[in-house]
Formats: sequence, C-alpha cells, structure tokens
Amino acid sequence: MPLVEYEKRDNHLAVVTLNRPEKLNAVNEELLADLRAAWLHYRDDEDAWLAILTGKGRAFTAGADKSWFEKSLQGQDSLGIFLEQISLDPYWSGTLDKPVIAAVNGFCVGFGLDLVLKADLRVAAESVWFQQPEVARGNIVLFFDNLPGAMAAEMISGFRISARRAYEVGLVNRLAPEGRVLEAALEMAGELLEKTPLALYQALKILRDLKNAGRIVPRRLLDQYTTSLSRELTRTEDYRETTAAFLEGRKPVFQKR
Repeated sequence: MPLVEYEKRDNHLAVVTLNRPEKLNAVNEELLADLRAAWLHYRDDEDAWLAILTGKGRAFTAGADKSWFEKSLQGQDSLGIFLEQISLDPYWSGTLDKPVIAAVNGFCVGFGLDLVLKADLRVAAESVWFQQPEVARGNIVLFFDNLPGAMAAEMISGFRISARRAYEVGLVNRLAPEGRVLEAALEMAGELLEKTPLALYQALKILRDLKNAGRIVPRRLLDQYTTSLSRELTRTEDYRETTAAFLEGRKPVFQKR
C-alpha cells in the first residue's frame, strides 16, 4: 500500500493524502518517494487543474520519522539525503506550477509545516497546531513566507502556534470545525474550479514566483509582466467563453485553453 494516495476526482480535482496514520504520517524515505510520485502524477495530468494535500488519521504529519535521527547518530548524512530527495520533488522544490490547497488536520510539525507553507491556500481544523521544533533539537529551518517578522521569529524559535493564531496572522486562509477540514477544502476547491482556469493558474503562479524569488522585484517590471500576461489571456478560448457566458447570463464551460 502506498504511503501517499493520489485520487482523481470529478471536475479536474486531485486529492493527495499522506497515508501513514499509524505513525502519524511521519516522513520517512518511502513516504518521500511516494509523495514525489504523486506530485509528478498531478503535474503531468493535463485534466487535473487543482490539488488538495491532506493527511489521514489524527495528524497531518508529525514531521521527520525517528529513523532519520537514528541514522544521523550512526554517521549517515540524513539531512543531505533528505535535501537531495526533495530537490527531485516538484512541489517541495517549488517548481510545481499548479495550484495546491493544504487541508490540515490534527497537528502539523517540522517538515509538515514546510509542506503547508508550499501550498497556495490553506485550510485548518480549529484544533490544529503548528510547530517547527528544530531549535529544540539543535538545528534550524529558515522560512518566513511573507509573514510578519515577529511571527516568523516565533515559529522559527519553536513555539507552538494554534490554528486560530495562524488564521489571525494570515498563515491559514480558512478554519473548519473538527472533522470537516477536507469538506471545507473541497468547498474552497469547488469555488476555485468555477473560475477561469488559465487566469487562476497565472494569478497564483505570479504570487508563487514572487514568494520564491528571494529578491525584491521592481513594481514597474511586475506591472509590465502582468499587463503582457493579461493581454495573452484575452486571446484564449476560456476568456471568450467566460465573457460570452457573462453576457448571456449562463454558467461558463472551461477547456483550459
């Protein structure tokens, strides 16, 4: 049984599920390989326009499996192996140019927080908490994700962050009642899939590129790029369809072209 499930649903939606609930979805080498395979499947499936990432059981993920730490004490370069593996993963490496919603259940620790921060949009159950415990284990993980500096400092220092706090500072887009996080993510996905797919793809891609740029992009250049892209979108079939549907008072049917 794969440690990551890839399920294709109706209306161009894929659901990627971490499937190691007996170990709280802790990330080992096999799960990393299965996760990479799932993202490659999503990337290459032209009929899949949006994905939801979630975890099975009572945790999104407990973070790194203990085996990484045991092998590290034995002299293995566990960090090097992990970094090499995620560099091959289109989602984790930041090269996946398709939108993803993270649906977070239970708790989210370590590597799991990085997975959530990679997503374009995030839904969390009200009982969820987030924590990056590397400092307590003698290491660091750098991230900021356009968060307020004080919040990034709190997270990188290892403090536990509740779902409500995460929502208040913009780390999470929506909160959901306990046991209904996937339902809330599916509702958000349904709203997104009613929008013009190429426009949604390009809009989220711009934000993703800015987040991954690692440098300040002049507003003038950004405006020029966005204007050029907007002109290209007005030449697509989906633009003509959504405009005609608006004028005719009907629901558009998109082809993503």
